[in-house]
Amino acid sequence: MGQHCPKCSEPNHHGQLCGHCLKNPPAFDEVFCPFAYQPPLSDLIHRWKNRPHTLGVELLVQRLVDNLSEHTFDRVIPVPYYWRKLLKRGHNPVRALAKQLSQQLHTQLLDAVIRVKPVQDQQGLDRKQRLQNLRGVFELKAKYKPQLRHNNILLVDDVVTTGATCNHISKLLKAAGAQSITLACLARTPAKS
Repeated sequence: MGQHCPKCSEPNHHGQLCGHCLKNPPAFDEVFCPFAYQPPLSDLIHRWKNRPHTLGVELLVQRLVDNLSEHTFDRVIPVPYYWRKLLKRGHNPVRALAKQLSQQLHTQLLDAVIRVKPVQDQQGLDRKQRLQNLRGVFELKAKYKPQLRHNNILLVDDVVTTGATCNHISKLLKAAGAQSITLACLARTPAKS
């Protein structure tokens, strides 16, 4: 994806921390997003989100596995869908991605986070609006909290834009005692100029 902030994966020209991460460091420790979310890859990912058996996605997943293979994780945790969205879509692409990663990295998949209420679609919202939109949306399942202590977590999402969703979940995981959180997603939405 070229030069980017090592903390949030925001593309930049110098490969150093971006201004946002210097001012407000995210709760996650590292991000692996091998691709920019722009055509034709954005079209492919969009099709995959709506049809689970989309050709070509396996190549994207393998690239992500290659980037992560030298790291050690204790748990792989997917960013959850709200149950209504899951019923409408008919499948959960983020959980499917997390499952693939957990299998290939030989790490336990743990559905430790639940989405307890729907949110306004994040698409088109700025960073501040996204943060407000996420208040009270996610919770950790109580039975999994003890399993998170001192763990290196791989948090999985499909596409990261501002990182607000993953930052919010990362705060919950760190509060439960997670040692480190690495975010893995297929692509990063480039910042608007």
